[in-house]
Amino acid sequence: MALRRLCAVLLLLLLPLPGARGECQQPPRFAYAEPSSPAQPPYPEGTRLRYKCRPGYAVDKDKFPMVTCANSTWLAQPDFCIGKSCGPPQLMNGNFNFTTNLQFGATISYTCNLGYRLVGKSTATCVLDDTGVSWDNIPYCAIIPCFPPPEIENGQVTDGDRDFTFGMTATYSCNKDFALIGDATIQCLADENHEGVWSGSVPECKVVSCENPEVPNGRRLSGFGTKHTYKDTVTFGCLPGYRLRGSSLVTCEANSDWNPPLPTCDPVYCGPAPHFPFAQLPVAVGESFPAGTVLRYQCNPGYAAASGKSPDVTCQDDASWSADTDFCTRQSCVAPTIAHGDVTGSKFLFESVVMFSCHPGYQLEGSSSAKCVVSGSGVDWEPEPPSCKGQHCEEPPSIANGLHNGTKGTAFLHGSVVAYKCKEGFTLAGTAFLQCLAGDASQRGWSRPAPECKGGANIIIAGIFPLLLAMLIMNV
Repeated sequence: MALRRLCAVLLLLLLPLPGARGECQQPPRFAYAEPSSPAQPPYPEGTRLRYKCRPGYAVDKDKFPMVTCANSTWLAQPDFCIGKSCGPPQLMNGNFNFTTNLQFGATISYTCNLGYRLVGKSTATCVLDDTGVSWDNIPYCAIIPCFPPPEIENGQVTDGDRDFTFGMTATYSCNKDFALIGDATIQCLADENHEGVWSGSVPECKVVSCENPEVPNGRRLSGFGTKHTYKDTVTFGCLPGYRLRGSSLVTCEANSDWNPPLPTCDPVYCGPAPHFPFAQLPVAVGESFPAGTVLRYQCNPGYAAASGKSPDVTCQDDASWSADTDFCTRQSCVAPTIAHGDVTGSKFLFESVVMFSCHPGYQLEGSSSAKCVVSGSGVDWEPEPPSCKGQHCEEPPSIANGLHNGTKGTAFLHGSVVAYKCKEGFTLAGTAFLQCLAGDASQRGWSRPAPECKGGANIIIAGIFPLLLAMLIMNV
């Protein structure tokens, strides 16, 4: 604060005013203050004059209300008196707006809350009064009233004799046997001129009676009874085999008509009978069938009725056909077998195919495959399963000075083995055992050539000769 005062004094010294050197003339005039004593110019340098604030103003607590003569000029702090404040006005159910401040000379404007209107001037000014300053006008906000709600024929307003103000509602009701058409309540509102007005249109009371609704091939789901008045509703459904066309819900309107118009129940039809690869109808049928129609199918040859399933197909209310899945199943052929052979195939259902093959040494006689086909009222293999016939070798060859254990005239089948031996004094040269290998024609025969029976002397010589040769070589 001391620094501010020092700056103010320096400012006074720097602002010269016209006059004799060292003297000041008439003291300055301010809109907010005046000298405390009459003027007596000239004033010698250093003279200090105290001012007093004019009515409506008060001394700024941070400034000095005086001027000082310095170098023929009066120096002073600016605005050392400021306007007094009127403070915020009290306006119930309203508010005020201002652009500068609330001090002496300021002007404000008033507004009321929604549903209230201003009584009095809409503006006020902060002016002088006996003790200081005050607002020259403080209006008030009054709630907006509405005229009594309009009366209606054959009805009345609940508590219609009371005063109605903004936001309140009036509720209408009708006399007996009369229906209230329109909204039962209206509300007190305000227009752009802040005058009370009633919302919407006033309802009316009238006699409304809709005819008892009937829909052929239909039935009511709600709205039972024979008398129907305003806003009564009826809900319809159709009997089995019929489809609803239109709205299922109708309402009795003020003109005693049903809105929307009553629906109809039209018959439901299914399209052509469904096709199944495993069944067919026993007789020719048409292309369209009413709901509820039942068609009984017969299983095609090679198929049989499935256990627990029905061959009946039904036209449903949604125009679709309903049937059990796979109500006919493929019949099975008896599992085929073949002696000395194999069967390839795990399922033996109608239209399945199996393959046949024989074990080594056996030859297939018949077809190598068969198919499960219709046979009479059932199924069977076509052609019949083949057979596997065993292959054989010719009688084993005879050898000089020996024999084999095979019986003459016997069929030597694939895999048969014969043993050879020599007569006394002869030695067997070669394999003693031969086996029958009965493959195809190019491989059919005995496994090896027949052995030989050689004499004893020849064998001795043949055995000694290598020994003698070795001795001769060692002696050389």
